[in-house]
Amino acid sequence: MCVGLDPAANSPLQQLLPPGTSRLIAQTERFAALPTFGSFVPGYVLVVPHAHVLSFGQLSLAELDEAEDLVRKLSDRIAAAYGEPVLGFEYGNNLPGGRRIGHAHWHLLPSPANLAGWLAEQLDGQAIETLANLPPTTETSYISVRDQQGRTTVYPVPNQPSQRIRLRRAVAMLDPRVEADDWDFADRRFPENIRRTVDDLARTSAGGTS
Repeated sequence: MCVGLDPAANSPLQQLLPPGTSRLIAQTERFAALPTFGSFVPGYVLVVPHAHVLSFGQLSLAELDEAEDLVRKLSDRIAAAYGEPVLGFEYGNNLPGGRRIGHAHWHLLPSPANLAGWLAEQLDGQAIETLANLPPTTETSYISVRDQQGRTTVYPVPNQPSQRIRLRRAVAMLDPRVEADDWDFADRRFPENIRRTVDDLARTSAGGTS
């Protein structure tokens, strides 16, 4: 994940794109947004901090304010490009080695999936105003969802060596356009959707510096 933030790095993601095309959808001083392997719909991007942390909750308040602004602007940008509202989520797993990607990342994608409603049937959630209100403790983990109306909810979960709830699997199940087995980025990378995401979002104004 870290090497993917370097604009000069010829990362595996970069190798999918035509020469001279940047994989970075938007950049700010402390964050970058880029498409992801496993993009089961076009417009699927990750917001990634330059700081090497396990969850957004471990970032400073200044960093979280910057992230909130970028997520809001990118959500508007994706919605404008695809004509549908945007879902955002993060599994803030604070256990080292507790997942395949040990670097915080926030998912954004155009999707009708009611992830917050699905989670509410299983977990107790608390509404928060902005990402600056994410839990800062590393003693537990959390799931955070920004629904299609821009409302953010946090669901505390325990630190576990493996994630009991797979959020991408849930979104794939809840989105009628997506095959249920398409959730695992290791098996299904969707290079055409990655290229389309870069092309489509290049036509809209950037949330940060594009």
